[in-house]
Formats: sequence, structure tokens, C-alpha cells
Amino acid sequence: MATLPWGKRQRDATDTESEAAEGAGLAVVQPAAPTRQPLYRQVKQHLVRRVLAGNWKPGELLPSEIKLAEEYGLSQGTVRKAIEEMAQEGLVARQAGRGTFVTSHSGDYRPFRFHRLCSDDGCKIAGSEVDFLHIRNAPLPKRAALALGLAPGSAGVETLRLRPLDGRPVLVEHICLPEKLCPGIRPRLAEAKPPSVYLFLEQHYNILITGVEERIRARLASAEEARLLGLSPAAPVLEVERVAYSLGGEPVEWRTMTGDAARVFYSSESG
Repeated sequence: MATLPWGKRQRDATDTESEAAEGAGLAVVQPAAPTRQPLYRQVKQHLVRRVLAGNWKPGELLPSEIKLAEEYGLSQGTVRKAIEEMAQEGLVARQAGRGTFVTSHSGDYRPFRFHRLCSDDGCKIAGSEVDFLHIRNAPLPKRAALALGLAPGSAGVETLRLRPLDGRPVLVEHICLPEKLCPGIRPRLAEAKPPSVYLFLEQHYNILITGVEERIRARLASAEEARLLGLSPAAPVLEVERVAYSLGGEPVEWRTMTGDAARVFYSSESG
């Protein structure tokens, strides 16, 4: 198929689906640039918003692909691709012979799917064991504010906590959340002290974390990090800086995870 100039798009099956999707309530945008989102991804976002709105609750069965395709006026393949991506991100679970279920918080939800720091035996350093050192209202530091697209000093909540391995602290987590996205979060966090901040955000603020960006560097431990991790002064550490993004692509959380370089490594899969 020949590539036509943008703004003079060829009318094909995709255009027909786009028109049908508009009639079904999907906000299909046709910008004059080749960066428009694929239709299946628009369907995915619409489905997730319906889940967050309570159309289908955790553990409930989604309508079949055929029914959803009829509802949106799209091909079954487009809907299937949207649901497959949701399944890959742990938002839904597909069960052979039964259908597709909204992920249950008490079942197959994977709140630590973004964690990539592991111990020597390959186990993720994540789970229910976490020690909160403080949770306080504090202006966002410059590094966090810039990553979140806010002015330095904007109102936020700062959390410092430790994760253990074999009974010894191995990871320091410094987490910053903007107050404007999570009003009144400090007392809620202080009461719940959740192992997964992302699961907490979904349950209490309907904020669904669907992606992260991370940067890794090796450096020397600060005096406070050495004290918290039981390391010698200026011992080598591995730092992961992360920005977490919501379904709509808005930066929601900034954090650093700093661990003993002799006991942790970063594991990444591709392909």
C-alpha cells in the first residue's frame, strides 16, 4: 500500500473502523502527523478507563472479544490486540475456556512487575517486607520536581523506607509523590504503609501505573545510605532512578532505589 501524504489519507479499513469507533464513544483523533496512536491502543485505554470507573470490578469477567468488537464497531482482531496488551501489563488475566477477567487485587495482580532489582539468586527484592522510616509532607526536591514536570518546591509527600534481604537491609527507597495528584495522601500512607505504592494509588486514587522510565548508575554511598544499609563509608552502591507514569502518560511518582552493589543487580528482559 502506498504511503500518502498526511492530511490526504487513503480511505481504507482503518478509516472505516475509526468512524465506527467515534460512534461508539472512542475519542479517535486524526492529527496531521504520523504519531497518532494505533486504534487498538485507544481501545485499550478506553477499556481501562471503564475498569477504573467500575464498569467491571476486580475479578469480574469482561465481555467476549466478539461482543466488544460489536460494541465498538471494530474488528475482533483490533479488540484482541488491545486485550492482549492489557494482559501483558497485568491489567487483566486470560483463562483458557473461561474468558478474560479484570485483575484481582487479592489474586493475580502483579504490583511489583516493574521491580528489576534482584538478589544473587535472581529473586526480586520486592514483597510485603518493608520498613517505613518516615512519611512526611515536604516540598518536592528539584530532581523530583523536574522529573514530574513541576516547579521545584511544589507541595508533595516524601517517603523513605528500607527493604530487607535475609534479615538485613539491602535497599533504600526514596519516594516522592505530588500533592496535587494525590490530595491528603500522607495520613493515608502513614496508616496503610503499603508494600506496593502503585497498588495503593490504584485503590485509593484510581491512578493506574502503566509504565516507568528508569536510569541506572553506580556511585558511592552517602553517609546516611551507608548507615542505613550497614555499609562502610563511601561503599559502592547501585542506584535506580525511576519516574512512574499513569495510563494517560502523566508522571505520577519519582523514586530512587539504592542498594549495596555487592548484593543486588539489575535484571532487564527484552524480546
